[in-house]
Amino acid sequence: MKIKLIAPREQREDALSSPFKLQRVNLPLLAALTPPGHTVTLVDEAFAPDDTDQDVDLVGITVMTDVVPRAYDIADAYRRKGVKVVMGGIHPTVLPEEALGHADAVVVGEAEGIWPRLLSDASSGQMQRLYRAEKMTDLQGLPKPRRDLFPGTKGKSYIPAPVGVETSRGCPNDCEFCSISRTLGSQYRVRPVPEVIAEIEALASPYIFFVDDALALNRTAAKKLFTEMIPLNRLWLGQGTVSLAEDPELLKLMKRSGCLGLLIGFESVQKAAQDEVRKIKNLRIDFDEAMRRFHGEGFGILGAFVLGFDHENRDVFDQTLEFIMRSCIDCAELRILTPYPGTRLYDRLLSEGRLFEPDWWLRGYPPDTLLYQPRGMTAEELINGFARLNREAYSFGAITKRFFGMSPWKRGLLGCQVYAGINLATRKRYFEGLKNPQPYAGTSTAKREKV
Repeated sequence: MKIKLIAPREQREDALSSPFKLQRVNLPLLAALTPPGHTVTLVDEAFAPDDTDQDVDLVGITVMTDVVPRAYDIADAYRRKGVKVVMGGIHPTVLPEEALGHADAVVVGEAEGIWPRLLSDASSGQMQRLYRAEKMTDLQGLPKPRRDLFPGTKGKSYIPAPVGVETSRGCPNDCEFCSISRTLGSQYRVRPVPEVIAEIEALASPYIFFVDDALALNRTAAKKLFTEMIPLNRLWLGQGTVSLAEDPELLKLMKRSGCLGLLIGFESVQKAAQDEVRKIKNLRIDFDEAMRRFHGEGFGILGAFVLGFDHENRDVFDQTLEFIMRSCIDCAELRILTPYPGTRLYDRLLSEGRLFEPDWWLRGYPPDTLLYQPRGMTAEELINGFARLNREAYSFGAITKRFFGMSPWKRGLLGCQVYAGINLATRKRYFEGLKNPQPYAGTSTAKREKV
């Protein structure tokens, strides 16, 4: 069979012109698990849109909730041509019946143990509607992803597109707003270090992004990995929790192994809201000291903040800005809380009657649309406070001041280039996003009940 594996991308202009592009790992891994006798094409719309006119027999689409409208459009286009479509990923895992309205088959859970059997069924014309993983994937002995099948990674980017590498899966934290523990499991599974090292050694690119949702939760394995990476001379980025800063030895090994920067989920600066977020509830270090340690090693930090938790009040915007400026966070990711399906947050808000649209992902709303009735503030206070925080955190004065918060000599030329490019591009994207209408501004639960 001629197989095409597709990673859709939101088709908004700002999504297509993102300054950071990543060569993902899930599609090349499925390609490596494809038995001989099939041809495989990979399409990542972060780099170029899919061409539905290509001649294929089977299309596999990985679907995150944010790209559902685009994913369903692609699937419908192929099915109109008589091409069989399979969907997998987080969204079809939590809402398989919805996905089956646009696909011939849906994979629920991790696909590695299912993919060869699904292809055998498809080849014989006996493909089932639903394939459900019976257990979590054993991460030992996975094949090296077929990255050679990726087309050239062209497009605007302030740094070379790093290659995605996976060292672990799962997360024990079970945060209310996150679906990882429900879809990838609450057990933290680690790949054997020698296999990760062999995969890195085989990469042509010196730039890596560790795609783990929670990098280095297993400290022993992480220290072994970073120690063995030191002679490889690679440069890497990753994402993890604030708790990484609790271990100075780990940070030094990360630096020696080539770490340039990290995406760190601070989530909220207010203590009551932090207690809602399990991964930062029992920290043995405060945020300010964590930032001093991160910057002390020369790491650039993209700090992620979520606004609108139930236990946050309207002071959170000023307090968040104060922390961003005080700690000189290199780049701030500011998001309005989104109730994703498959999370305990979504289930709770739905049961409390606080969701404005239960199937909001089908409506094409842009990021940072307020989709629920806040509790600690009014809808207007959340929307207006969020807009003000964006404008102040990304003013030219604030960008300049944050740059000098970490000694420029610790950044290096590439670090300076990345800082300027990412901040200016983020400023543009966020400011453009603030122009998007907020359909539920001024809406309260009481008002909706009267309509």
